[in-house]
Amino acid sequence: MGRTSGDDEDWASVMRRAKTRHRPRLKDWSRDGFATTRSSEFESLAAGRCEGEGAERVCRLDYGVLCAAAFARDYELTSTPVIVRDVPAREGWSAAGWSYDGFFGDSAFRGLRMKCGEDDDGRTIRVTLKDFATYAAQDCMGDDSPLYVFDGGFGDRAGREAVVGAFRAPTFCGRDDLFELVGGRRRPPHRWLLVGPRRSGTCAHVDPLGTSAWNTLLTGRKRWVLFEPGTSRHVAKGSRLYDPRVEDDEAINYFVDILPRIRAAYPEARRVECIQEPGETIFVPGGWWHAVINLEDTIGVTQNFASRGNFDDVWDRARVGRRSMARTWLAALEAHGDPEIRRLAGRAAMHRPPFPSKSRKRKLH
Repeated sequence: MGRTSGDDEDWASVMRRAKTRHRPRLKDWSRDGFATTRSSEFESLAAGRCEGEGAERVCRLDYGVLCAAAFARDYELTSTPVIVRDVPAREGWSAAGWSYDGFFGDSAFRGLRMKCGEDDDGRTIRVTLKDFATYAAQDCMGDDSPLYVFDGGFGDRAGREAVVGAFRAPTFCGRDDLFELVGGRRRPPHRWLLVGPRRSGTCAHVDPLGTSAWNTLLTGRKRWVLFEPGTSRHVAKGSRLYDPRVEDDEAINYFVDILPRIRAAYPEARRVECIQEPGETIFVPGGWWHAVINLEDTIGVTQNFASRGNFDDVWDRARVGRRSMARTWLAALEAHGDPEIRRLAGRAAMHRPPFPSKSRKRKLH
């Protein structure tokens, strides 16, 4: 049965409220015309040379040629991005069979309330996948930069077993996740379901706590740009190359308008550009700046992790930024049965989390 006009008004109202909460100062979500007058500029992102002028190519490997030891030696320890083909099918994920329309049509998913943004106070904005599906089917109301489902809590709430059981960390990457020792309650957010309509994406950022990440694309295509660790923030984000009073810095603006200026202004900045195809998994080493735009309607899954290869960097950040968690983590590392992990704990113990300073007592008036 098709939707009635009342149903249409209902989903539209839900999505308008979500957009208003997410970006209350943006009155016109289609002001730049990327769905209309400038649509050809967006389409050009998927055509021509995917690596951009002066960018390095990312290495692509077939699944069968890579083992955990080779991955750690050649890519993780050298902080080198890489794409591995065909992980979902070769590892037997049920998510390997997901399609965009099929996912939204599955009764196990349609009623789930997923995160599609935050308000100015950091409160989560959720909509049902049913409403989000209608929003996406209507070309996201012509929005330049549509809302994007980026939900990391699906494994912790009732009714989401169908999602959390559909994938797992690849055998060569992320299985040796030392954050698992922290325990569920204290562990930082680490895995996400990504449902991104075309034109949506994420601006240039570095993943939290120095963690590395794997990102698997199940359907659709994404475009990536990555800048090596040590790249200045203003270079990676292009913050000196646009006027925020008249220009936006959403992913669509970044890739169409700002990134070409970065290439011209900072030709010496080392970067990698690539297009990720369905079934491909990209490894993003800790400390790499990266931005992503969805060239088509996409579904993906991703996980951040702390491993033996990036432990020192992650520990340095965790012991300062997540002190309580770091103490729990250190105790678990010290009690571990693996001698190599206990050696990591020994290094970490030399730089224990600082104790919080005593708070001053408030004067009573």
